[in-house]
Amino acid sequence: MTTPLPETPPALRAALSDLTRGVIAAGLVGLFVNILHLAVPLYSIQVYDRVINSGSHATLVALSGLVAVILVFQGVLDYLRGRIFAILGARMTGRLGVMVYEAAVETTLRHGPGAAAGAMRDLTDLRTFVSSGMIGLPMDLAVAPVMLLVLFLLHPLYGMIGLGAVVILAGMAVVTELLARRPARDGAQAQAQLQAETASAIRQAEAITAMGMLPDLARRWRLAQARALGTADEGRAVAKALAAVAKALRMGMQVAVIAGGAVLVMDRLASVGTIVAAAVILARLLQPFEQLIDGWRHWLDAKAAHDRLREVLVRGATVRSTDPVTIGSGRLTVDRVSFVPPGQSRPVLRNLTFALDPGEMLGIIGASGAGKSSLARLLVGMHAPTAGGIYLDGMGVHAHERSSFGRAVGYLPQDPMLFDGTVRDNIARFRDAPMEDVVAAARLAGVHDLIGRLPRGYETRLAEGGGVLSGGQRQRVALARAVFGGPRFVVLDEPNSNLDAEGEAALVAAIDALRAQGTTLVVVAQRMSILKRADRLLTLKDGAAVQFGGRAEVLAAISPTRGPARPAARMDQERHA
Repeated sequence: MTTPLPETPPALRAALSDLTRGVIAAGLVGLFVNILHLAVPLYSIQVYDRVINSGSHATLVALSGLVAVILVFQGVLDYLRGRIFAILGARMTGRLGVMVYEAAVETTLRHGPGAAAGAMRDLTDLRTFVSSGMIGLPMDLAVAPVMLLVLFLLHPLYGMIGLGAVVILAGMAVVTELLARRPARDGAQAQAQLQAETASAIRQAEAITAMGMLPDLARRWRLAQARALGTADEGRAVAKALAAVAKALRMGMQVAVIAGGAVLVMDRLASVGTIVAAAVILARLLQPFEQLIDGWRHWLDAKAAHDRLREVLVRGATVRSTDPVTIGSGRLTVDRVSFVPPGQSRPVLRNLTFALDPGEMLGIIGASGAGKSSLARLLVGMHAPTAGGIYLDGMGVHAHERSSFGRAVGYLPQDPMLFDGTVRDNIARFRDAPMEDVVAAARLAGVHDLIGRLPRGYETRLAEGGGVLSGGQRQRVALARAVFGGPRFVVLDEPNSNLDAEGEAALVAAIDALRAQGTTLVVVAQRMSILKRADRLLTLKDGAAVQFGGRAEVLAAISPTRGPARPAARMDQERHA
């Protein structure tokens, strides 16, 4: 049973409505362009049937001048039609670009990195489809009855030949779609899988080279490429073969018009001029039908891209507030929070409850897989809890408007990544911030001197991921980004995992400075150099709180020489009492 497509989001519906109005306007212009194409056939009839017989040079000059004016006007209209399609493509991208980008990020958070990987490419493909004018093909096909009517008016035989040619080419378009649909779809899927594997291999280039995996992966990639290209070529071969047959049939129909016209002239049922006129009109009549054979695939690809964009916009639709709310004190409340990641059935966090006052620091400890990083992500609003709530100054962190939330929150993930841009851009979170604020954040993170030793200091350009920086340097620059702007709430997930002694000393100094400023801190760590700064400790095991309380109490509880710990719920009750 197929899954029904999601309802079209209002933003996409509005963009499609605007596009439809534009296509109708372009279609009306195209109608005039196609009608003006009749000028040359009518001119041919007049020249062959009247001007040559009368020998009037004046009439020839007058008719030629009139046709020249019409052709200029036709060219102008054709240019305007092309410009309308280009403007429509740009308008659609402008209206949807930011929304698709944001929805792709939200979809990736909820459903994994592959869920919206091609969203921006789909938007670009739709723009190309619109800008190329292929979207106007149905409007060109709609002019076919006018052309057929003119052929019938010249003589019914011309009309019958034209009608037969239309039926044959339309049938060829249907056959092409039926035969090429499955190979084209399978080829596209295989190519997408190949691109994903290639991107994954590039990201793991160091491990591939170090462990000598390149020859085996290259051989695997070559086999996958051969399969993808073979499947795609099968569909293209069918389409090209049928397109060649259609072209031959079109040429044959033009020969039939000329031959039929010759018979009509010999039987004195039509004039010589009608042969030329009928041949020109038939060529114009069949042009959009011939384009339909190759263009049908573009329409199906555009529809598939539209459906994928619609799904991304629905799945990535924000449930967050759009009204900015200032965060003042940074008081954190976690109330009976449980979390089951998308696509899983087992909770990674279970019934967590605790609170932190402004300026307090919480250290989170636990074995690998205990749920520490999942809790860190929930605290900064990446995901919504499955049950319960997380509140910062009384506002839910997931639903909070992101710009105002981001100005008050800092986050250092376990594997920090830097963006393609300068060091200054990365620390300032790509805001247009004063240089003194950037330097202040770098000094707070203890990375100012390190940046000064880079080739261009703060203007050193970093590639995606960090580029010229080592893992520890990248982590320290990411720490400066986290503390930029004086946040009221900071979450650090294993902030010293890549740091040497100098870097760890700078991290400890930064934590002390943040606490002195009244910043609420949550730090996932294992080393005592960090944990001894914490006011409270939370021990997680299988997503549940085993201990929660003051640093000394929890450390005593988890020591093998001490007695059993008090339950986390009791600790929390005592704290609130």
